[in-house]
Amino acid sequence: MPSFAELRAKAEKAKDASVQKMHNTRDKYSSQSSKNIDWDANHKRPPPVPQAQGAAHSRNSSSISAPKASYLPPPQRAPPPVRRDTRPLDGSPAHTPSPPPPPPAAPKFVRKASAVDSDRIDWANLSPEDKEVFFSWLDEFFERLLNVTIPPRQSESIMKRTSRPITPPRPPAIPTWSRPQVPAPGSGDLMMSYPPPTKHGSLALDLAMYFTPSAHWDSPWYLSENIPPLLRENKPPFCSGWLQVMGPTKFMYGGIMFADLSICWYSVAFPVDDPTVDVNDPNVVQRGAKYLPPPEALDGATLVEAHETYGETIATFAESFEGTGQSCARGECWDLASEAIKYFDQYDYVPKPVPSTLRTHGHLIFCGRASRGGAEQAGRWRGGDTQVRRGDIIEWRSVRIGMPNGGYAILGMPDHTAIITRDAVPSRAVSDGDSVRPSEIGSLEVVEQSVGSPPKRETYDLKLLQEGEMWIYRPIGLETYVGVELSAQCPDNVPALSV
Repeated sequence: MPSFAELRAKAEKAKDASVQKMHNTRDKYSSQSSKNIDWDANHKRPPPVPQAQGAAHSRNSSSISAPKASYLPPPQRAPPPVRRDTRPLDGSPAHTPSPPPPPPAAPKFVRKASAVDSDRIDWANLSPEDKEVFFSWLDEFFERLLNVTIPPRQSESIMKRTSRPITPPRPPAIPTWSRPQVPAPGSGDLMMSYPPPTKHGSLALDLAMYFTPSAHWDSPWYLSENIPPLLRENKPPFCSGWLQVMGPTKFMYGGIMFADLSICWYSVAFPVDDPTVDVNDPNVVQRGAKYLPPPEALDGATLVEAHETYGETIATFAESFEGTGQSCARGECWDLASEAIKYFDQYDYVPKPVPSTLRTHGHLIFCGRASRGGAEQAGRWRGGDTQVRRGDIIEWRSVRIGMPNGGYAILGMPDHTAIITRDAVPSRAVSDGDSVRPSEIGSLEVVEQSVGSPPKRETYDLKLLQEGEMWIYRPIGLETYVGVELSAQCPDNVPALSV
């Protein structure tokens, strides 16, 4: 057994050999590094770069290959996604994050497509069922990859994916005959044929609705005319319009007074340099409309004052033609009333009256009808006056009325106009909105004319009214009743309504 001294000597010898070996290795690396690095006293030597074995194709054949590295740094990888369920709650101890999830497994329903299969799949026209299965595979893959839960996909959302927007079909047009008709203003629930029934309560509002952005226009009609297409067949007698150009924009303005004495003002603004733009694009062609509804019934004092202002002159105007054999204007029955109202135009101190607008001649006083040979009569009183007065104007439509000699007269084919020349007091007290039969008004004395028959006086007993309709109007000031004279633009002081 060796002694302690021998063991110590042997250990020191081994130590000296180990130190010498370490120095030799350091000198070797020092000489090799000096060939590649400009030495600097403050330079910190970097760790040796590991090289793959067999790096014999070095740029410098005389360079010495670096020794094989004995240590490789761990590969760098992205951190695992943060899971919200691993975050500690307030006041709870910190939770140690779990190790990253294992790599996702291959989807269960992966199908290896061959060259033949790829030729058979029409990817641009997959059926809704194929799309649903395909997207379910993708959902399952990303659930495993990202460790998240994707809600179930509904087949409806897949079917809506399309390259073109889906335009819903337009509903079928509603036939005109099926639309409910609104009674004429002042007639209450008594359905009269004039003024024509409306869709929205007045003829002006019907037109104003045509200028809303949702109304479809077929053509740029405003380029050549100032009357909307829906009024071409029945052009109103009183309309006003004008054009204005301001910079790159052109404006078309129009105003119309209708048979129910409602008024509509409308405008269209469009580019001057490109008038053929999309007429239904509200950003390019701008529409606007305001309107006044039909005027309300007036009180008795105002209606009596209107009679005192216009009634006697109108009656005298008609009587001035009686017995002369001379017709008024064209000889049409309507001309006698229209020209009598126009007679006030030469007197500037008299307020301008409501002009004869189709079959309307001012404030409605009474409307009524008869049928079944006079067995059925109905009518309605309007306004605060209590009687028909001299100078009022009557309109007949398809009337058959008995005469004292036993015969009958046909008034209107279909329409006839006359001027009342004597007051008529109903057989009972009347007020605005009362139901009054024509027979309760009594007899009407009128002056009338027709083509080939000069103005003459006639008397008609409404108790003998058998068929047809009738309206009695009171001539009245335009501003007093309607509130404004017609113009192309709505005046600023008029409380018009907008759509």
